[in-house]
Amino acid sequence: GDFIFAGSTRKDPFMDFSDVYLLRTDSQGNKIADWPKTYAAANYNSALSVQQTRDEGFIVAGYAAFEDGEEGENQDIYLIKTYAQGDTVWTNTYGGAGNEGANSVQQTKDEGFIVAGYTESYGAGYGDVYLIKIKAGFKGDTAWTKTYGGTNNDRANSVQQTKNDDGFIVAGFTNSFGGGSSDVYLIKASDNQGVKIWDKTYGGAEEDVAYSVQQTEEDGGFIITGYTQSFGSGSSDILLIKTDENGNTEDWIHTNK
Repeated sequence: GDFIFAGSTRKDPFMDFSDVYLLRTDSQGNKIADWPKTYAAANYNSALSVQQTRDEGFIVAGYAAFEDGEEGENQDIYLIKTYAQGDTVWTNTYGGAGNEGANSVQQTKDEGFIVAGYTESYGAGYGDVYLIKIKAGFKGDTAWTKTYGGTNNDRANSVQQTKNDDGFIVAGFTNSFGGGSSDVYLIKASDNQGVKIWDKTYGGAEEDVAYSVQQTEEDGGFIITGYTQSFGSGSSDILLIKTDENGNTEDWIHTNK
């Protein structure tokens, strides 16, 4: 019944340097003794996703950068595996000559992890969807990596392992495909090397972005949420999309201001 929060904290109010910040509270939001915890692999570090693992510890994903802080230069994906009390089991960074960042992490059924974000080092374009499968164990070793996208900017904001085939569903946005400046981008990948099974785009003439995807229990389809500038009554509206198991919309796309 406790809560876990992940983000960033500045080391010094007069400097931009930051550490990953992990805070555990009780069910009433009161800080638990010996928390928060901080972690760093570079000058600028931030967490964007956290999940409790089956051993009651935590997996934390985000980025570590040596210059310019938020989405700065020399930025890599940063993963931290902790025990229940926040002590480090292992940490690791992943990336190439360009910038990488993680927006979502989930423990997989084989006790490893799946990480989704973006890469500017690999793939076909300026920025591609980046999926990393991490092996089970105490080192954070990579089982495989996969990129998806086109010649423009594409990014993943959410990943979940699917229940019926142990594959993965990935949601974010694409500037490479679809009909607008950016469209919601949904990718279904296999559990073996992340091979793309299908992908879909959703949106209109303006900007449409997905931030979260979940598989629905009864029908094995997917529910996607984010924002839209193409539909609705405001400059940006909340976007809700329901699809079947093959990514086909089920006759409705809902927006709420």
